[in-house]
Amino acid sequence: MEKWKQSRKELVDLFGSVRDAWIADDLHGWLDANGIYAGLPDDLAAAQKQAELYIVTTKQARFTEALMKDKAKVDFSADRIFSTAETGQPKSEVLQQLEQKHPGTSYHFVEDKLGTLDKVCKIKELDHWTLYLVDWGYNTKQERERASKNPRVHVVNHEQLSKAINSS
Repeated sequence: MEKWKQSRKELVDLFGSVRDAWIADDLHGWLDANGIYAGLPDDLAAAQKQAELYIVTTKQARFTEALMKDKAKVDFSADRIFSTAETGQPKSEVLQQLEQKHPGTSYHFVEDKLGTLDKVCKIKELDHWTLYLVDWGYNTKQERERASKNPRVHVVNHEQLSKAINSS
């Protein structure tokens, strides 16, 4: 960023404007390029019926909202989507804020990046969160093997995640 004399915000805004232009020109093409994992829409809908559900994402919120509405067919209001790209906050801070908003309940965090879960594991205040690393998305077999050795992290496939959601 220093080399091109660009701030993080400028780059996030630029990336967002490129996505906005693509969406304006070809919404269906953009949606098709951003697949939703099989079965996930049903899991999200089931989870929404049982608990306070939030999405904490590195995508900009408006794009996540569009994917949920148009691709997953799940109505997810903008106030339940937290974009770390927009705020610059780590996901762990968002989790702490959500816990303050909803004290005294059980907390579950589903993630596809082991590095994010490693950071959450280092924060004592988040020790009571149940952490899941899904076996799809942005992780490798080696990362899943490493995660399986961490007693705080449950490595799950889609079927196991669906079962956990539906048994809560």
